Amino acid sequence: MRIFNYTLFNFNSIKNTFKRFPFTIISAMLATVFLIISTFYEKDDMFTNRMGCYGLVFVFGIFLYTFVGLFNEGLRNYYDLKNLKTNNLFRVLSYIITFPILYGVYELVYNEATILANYNNNFIYFTLIAALVVSSSFIGKFSYHKDYVAYVAKILKSFIISNIYSFIVFIGVSGIIFALNSLFKFNFQSLVYFRVAIFSFILFNVVTFFSDFPKVRDSFTDYKYPKAFKILLVYIIAPIVIIYTAILLAYFVKILVLWQIPNNLIVNLVIWFASFSIVYLFFLSRVDSIKIINKFKIIFPFTLFPLLGMMFFAIYLRINEYGITENRYIVIAIGIWVFLSLIYYILYRENSNITIPIFLSVIILITGIGPASAPSLSVRSQKSRFEKLLKDNKMIAGEEIKPNLNIESDAKNQIVGIVSYMAKTDRVSELKYIPKDFKLSEDSFTKLFGFSNIIEDKNYLGYSYTDNFPKDNELKFNIDIEGYKNLIFVYSLDDVVTSGDYKFEKTKREIKIYKKSGEDCKDIMTIDLAKLKDNLKVLRNTKDKIELEDLAMEKDGYKILFTNIYFPKEDNLEDAYIEFYLLTK
Repeated sequence: MRIFNYTLFNFNSIKNTFKRFPFTIISAMLATVFLIISTFYEKDDMFTNRMGCYGLVFVFGIFLYTFVGLFNEGLRNYYDLKNLKTNNLFRVLSYIITFPILYGVYELVYNEATILANYNNNFIYFTLIAALVVSSSFIGKFSYHKDYVAYVAKILKSFIISNIYSFIVFIGVSGIIFALNSLFKFNFQSLVYFRVAIFSFILFNVVTFFSDFPKVRDSFTDYKYPKAFKILLVYIIAPIVIIYTAILLAYFVKILVLWQIPNNLIVNLVIWFASFSIVYLFFLSRVDSIKIINKFKIIFPFTLFPLLGMMFFAIYLRINEYGITENRYIVIAIGIWVFLSLIYYILYRENSNITIPIFLSVIILITGIGPASAPSLSVRSQKSRFEKLLKDNKMIAGEEIKPNLNIESDAKNQIVGIVSYMAKTDRVSELKYIPKDFKLSEDSFTKLFGFSNIIEDKNYLGYSYTDNFPKDNELKFNIDIEGYKNLIFVYSLDDVVTSGDYKFEKTKREIKIYKKSGEDCKDIMTIDLAKLKDNLKVLRNTKDKIELEDLAMEKDGYKILFTNIYFPKEDNLEDAYIEFYLLTK
């Protein structure tokens, strides 16, 4: 079986591709032209933004017209199956509808300052593209889909090949330009490589991809996977999936036995694996000649339910504490898609699997647009949390925020987190009581709320003498050595170090300091790390600034001044990092 289709570069093949997907190819050409033009006029921001905006509109057009073209192919196939003439009215209407859609996309992405400047609009733009990509995979097969998995496999093959070709073209042309620049002193600017990338991965990629795109009318019922792909599915991925599933299930059992709260990392570990598993089962459904794989396809979906439950519980705890954000919403949306897909795999083992991408496309659309979308619910959730925090801490005076320094550290951190998140996503103005002209900075935040927006790290317990350095150029770091003769700086102490007659030894719970006396070493001081940690906790809770003398230790003519202290974990003294001066007489 041939992997590469060399007829892709045949003129007739390109002509047939244009005939089949005319508006898609035209959109790719226009997107390439406008995006390349936008790189030539860097000084004229308005012109550059407008050209870039047109380019993004036609990038969207590539996906939109692909969907419309495949929809019409499927519709024509449906009418043929019914022995009726093709209804050209639907075809004409479907293309007429695209023009107001493209204008709406233009309004979505255009901004005088810069393209894609608005977070909500960006989210909608890329969500719609994702929905069109998924929908295009099944829209042509809505009337006949028994061979749907094979159809998608051929689309995947075309996608991989087109991207390989595009990458080779990009590397090859870039190499030619680099050689001309290096050997013949051609003065090509660095942006030329970006322009080559635009051509390679948009226009060339689109033409190459659709040149080998499977036709809706063709039957793939007898299609067999390439041997390499089948080996990958059965003998490489299957064992990895089984082992990974066993590890996650073992962690699930550990949580149940010890009754622990699941680690936040489990959300990412489960959601990506579960999503991959749905896609894997999708393609594995056509492998039915191996008994152990057939049993695996029956058992494996059931093993994912406890993992999903653990993931939903972990994300619930996160949302309960910090509210909904787009990322958490997406995790829930993907989790719902995985759950529905697993139910489908269990109940409809012999079906075409076309329902799987239909579920996904619907969930993507709900995620991106409408009152239940991720941006809408995220804003509502964060606004509600923000107003509740202000009321609970008596920080509202009429329609304004009343600064209050004396609130709990956790409440401060939550307020900082909400405002920072909303500012990062260009929606801080949607928070009630925030001035319309508010721009996030440490000074403006402190003036508005009464405390800094520098969040205190709950896992950090440490001290540095540089914490107290003033903002002017005066160092103001003086050590009073009156009454002492020598000053020894001790740093990077992991085991044992020496300095002249002194030896410093670090163990799991303490640092011992010895002085040589003849052949022996005398223990002169001991730093108890647990006690030092407790003292540091007390000082951090009771003082705004910790001075060198606050943690100083003196004994029998020796003095220790700590310059840097760091305890990485609450219950871990062994990994503590300590720097100090030893003063001796």
